[in-house]
Amino acid sequence: MNVFVSRPRGYCAGVIRAIELVKDVRQKHKEGPVFVLGSIVHNEDVINELTSLGITTIRDDKKSQNELLASLPDEAVVVFTAHGHAKELDAMAKKKMMTVYDATCPMVNLNHKIVKSEVENNHQIIYIGKKNHPEATAALSLSKNVFLLDDIDNFSFELITDKSPLVINQTTLSHLELKKMHSEIKARISGSRFADEICSATRFRQKAVLELPSGTQLIYVIGGEYSSNTQSLVEIARGHYPKARVVKILNESFINKKDLTGLDYVAIVSSASTPLATTQRVAELLKAL
Repeated sequence: MNVFVSRPRGYCAGVIRAIELVKDVRQKHKEGPVFVLGSIVHNEDVINELTSLGITTIRDDKKSQNELLASLPDEAVVVFTAHGHAKELDAMAKKKMMTVYDATCPMVNLNHKIVKSEVENNHQIIYIGKKNHPEATAALSLSKNVFLLDDIDNFSFELITDKSPLVINQTTLSHLELKKMHSEIKARISGSRFADEICSATRFRQKAVLELPSGTQLIYVIGGEYSSNTQSLVEIARGHYPKARVVKILNESFINKKDLTGLDYVAIVSSASTPLATTQRVAELLKAL
């Protein structure tokens, strides 16, 4: 069986920065708990590693981040995740006299800077992103003039009174889907301006999916269950290789050897938040079969 491992692989710069920051915080505050508000990155293996170091991830799908932060003790040590956070959390943390560290990806911060500038210049923002994703939630918190477009068929275009709104996006979306949405928005609002904010780490991985060897029969996409950039890789692979089976896995333990029977060509792609060691273990397992 031929096994092809795509590049790039391993963490992107933003993920490296976030994980290193959390570990440094744990070293700096050796006594007492260290809390991460949400998943530092969307990968369960990473979360489990941090847990083993005494770092507590605070998550609850039934509660907002405001509620989760409010539930923490005053003067707690808190790390905000790589995805960004709603701006009101800063005020809440200050009121509770918390020690705060911000692991927001620089690319996300740049995205927010563009949004703020446009709002200050009296423009409306159409923000293309996933509903309830922390990166999108953070962007929406910047102004009431930021409108989330998750599903274009259900978007309330009548709310956009700006003749030249800025269309910007979550950094981890599919570039193919984004291009399609841009065309549809342009058809509805001819004066729309577009800022393609898919980060380079996400874009390079998506491009790599389009360049897998012909004849690939099975594609493993390695990444977390809630990872947007992982799901984008899955969607692109399924769209570009209709005859191949595409399977999303967290790590090598998710591989079902029965799925490999009779296959000649298998490809591996990995998300920007997947540990390099995980990709290597998956490749080694497949090559050994």
